[in-house]
Amino acid sequence: MKHSLKYALIFAGLGAGLASAPAMAHFFPKTLGTFDGTPGATATLTASVSGNYGWIDGTDNDWSDTHRVVAYQFTLTNDAEIQLSFEQAVASGGRNGLTPGFSLHRGHVHDPFTTPGGADHDYSASSTTLRNIDSGGAFTEGSFRALSDWRITNEAPLDEVAPSVFTYIGHAYDGFQDYGTGVIPGGDNLLDNMVMQSFHLMAGNYTAFVGGSDYANQFAALKTYGMSGTITVISAIPEPETYAMLLAGLGLMGVMARRRKEADPLNG
Repeated sequence: MKHSLKYALIFAGLGAGLASAPAMAHFFPKTLGTFDGTPGATATLTASVSGNYGWIDGTDNDWSDTHRVVAYQFTLTNDAEIQLSFEQAVASGGRNGLTPGFSLHRGHVHDPFTTPGGADHDYSASSTTLRNIDSGGAFTEGSFRALSDWRITNEAPLDEVAPSVFTYIGHAYDGFQDYGTGVIPGGDNLLDNMVMQSFHLMAGNYTAFVGGSDYANQFAALKTYGMSGTITVISAIPEPETYAMLLAGLGLMGVMARRRKEADPLNG
């Protein structure tokens, strides 16, 4: 039923210019910045997302169209614990229903201004080839996968520009959803138009793909929702060498304490 409804909407919209919609899927990411692990460092950026189902649709077997998600990317120059939060922006009329969900992946999309072939999008010939390879030739609605690794590229040939590759780390979403076969894990069980999650991350490039989590109403008239995304550095994570030095220091202090005790005739 799901696919037949989607096909009906596609065919009905061709005359109204829906065929040109894939151009909107080009990834011009929101860049939150570069962070060195300094606790308290934070950044917030606003965006708009079309529809209230783009993230949750990426959890099923035919993937999701990246028209419906926003890419928030950032870089860590040191290991750190960070918190990501996404919420519907409050307009003059109040909130209008966005239930955000996001997946955090290691990796960045291609820089649309400096990479040959421009911005990444689902419907370039190279991205279509990748989807056919990765799906084993099965039907896919787009490239985005919310709960696993995935890849996408731009207009450049695959032998000229390597794909953008995203390695799944984790996810969270507002409320909870059930396809009818069980609740999708990762919901916060509190439907309040926002979601947040903390992660321990190594130094590197990361992207959070954010969209709606209202799977049941994906065939309703599309709305555009304002959204706010925030990253906050909670703490730096010491390097393994730092842990080793700390443990060695504690051991040395223990040895010195025992020697002082043994040398003091009045102690014990």
